[in-house]
Amino acid sequence: MNARTSATVEELIDGLPVVSEHDYHWITNEQRHGKWQAGKLHWIPVGRNRGNGGNIKLAGEPFNPIAERVVNGMEALIELHRLLELQENPASPEPLSPRAAVERYFGLPKLDDIERMSEPNRSQLRSLVSEVQKKLKLLLDYDPASSEFAVTIRDLGMGQSPSRMKSTLLSLTQSDKPDKKYLIGLFGQGGSSAYHASNYSIILSRRAPQLREADGDDRIGWTIVRQMFQEGRRDTYWAYLATSEDGSLPSLSAEAADGANFDQGSQFCHIGYGFGGAKSAVSRQFYQAMNHLLFSPILPYELYAMKDKPDAMRGTAQRLALKVRDGDASKKSSLSKSFPQLNVTLA
Repeated sequence: MNARTSATVEELIDGLPVVSEHDYHWITNEQRHGKWQAGKLHWIPVGRNRGNGGNIKLAGEPFNPIAERVVNGMEALIELHRLLELQENPASPEPLSPRAAVERYFGLPKLDDIERMSEPNRSQLRSLVSEVQKKLKLLLDYDPASSEFAVTIRDLGMGQSPSRMKSTLLSLTQSDKPDKKYLIGLFGQGGSSAYHASNYSIILSRRAPQLREADGDDRIGWTIVRQMFQEGRRDTYWAYLATSEDGSLPSLSAEAADGANFDQGSQFCHIGYGFGGAKSAVSRQFYQAMNHLLFSPILPYELYAMKDKPDAMRGTAQRLALKVRDGDASKKSSLSKSFPQLNVTLA
C-alpha cells in the first residue's frame, strides 16, 4: 500500500515466490513457454491477452489516463449505491444518466450549478460536496532520490473481491456498462494506458462490507503490473502477478486488510509515472490539467499534489461559474491556462 518507488516494488517482488518471465510466459493466447509451478506467482497478460500492447499504448498524453482512472472511481461510488438500492428493492428502476444517478444517490446537481444558486441552498450543497469528495482521492507523490513520480487513485466505492478482479479491474476492452445508463464509460479501456506511462502499477481492492455476504469473501485482492520485454520478439505486453493460470489474483486476509485500514474500495498506484517534465512543472500543471480534463465532473474529488492538505477538485466549469458570480470574469488571469492544450473528457 505504501510503495511509491520502483526500487521499493522491485524489493517487494524479490521477496515473493515469483517465477521469472524467462521461465514462464505466454507465447500466444493459447501457447505457453514453460510450465506452471504450483504455489508460485506467475506473470499473466493484462486482460489475459498476449497482444494487449496496442490497447494499452492508446493514450498519447500522460494526464488523460489519470482522468480516466478518476472517472472509474466515480463509477465505483455510483455502482455501490445502485447495488445497495437493488438489495432493498430488486425492481427499482435504474437512473437514466450519470447525472440522474448522482442526484438520486448523493443529492448533488451539476457542480457549477451550485455556484449560481442563492443562499442558503448554496452553502448547504457546498457542505454536502465537501463530504462526498472525501470518498475519492487523487494523490501525486515525488521521490527526490529516484526523481520518480507516483500517482495514486483511491476510491471508497463498491470494490471487488479477489475472484472478480481478473475480469473487472484487470480486464481489457471488456465491459458490462453498455446496458447501464447511469455509468459513464463504455468500451472497457478505462485508465489502462496508465500502465504504459508507469514502471510498475500496484492494484488493491476489497468488496464493500454491504456486498460481501453475496460474495462470501472479505479478503483484499492485490497484484503488480509491469511491462514485459520478451527476448526475440518486438511486441511488448503488460502482465500482472497471478496465483493460477486462469488469472486469479493473490490476496490477503480480512484481518490484514483491517489492520491496514483498507475497509473497502480500490486503489491504483502508478509508480515511476512519466509526465515528461520536472517536479516543479508537473506540480504546477496537475491541478489545472485535471480540472480541465474533467471540465464538469459528475462527482467531486480531492487532490493531494505533493502536499498534506487537499485541493477540492470540482472542474473548470465550477471554477468559471464561481468567477462569474463574484464578478471576476473580466480578469484575464482568472481564466488563463499555463499548461498545454488538452483534450476534454466529458463526464
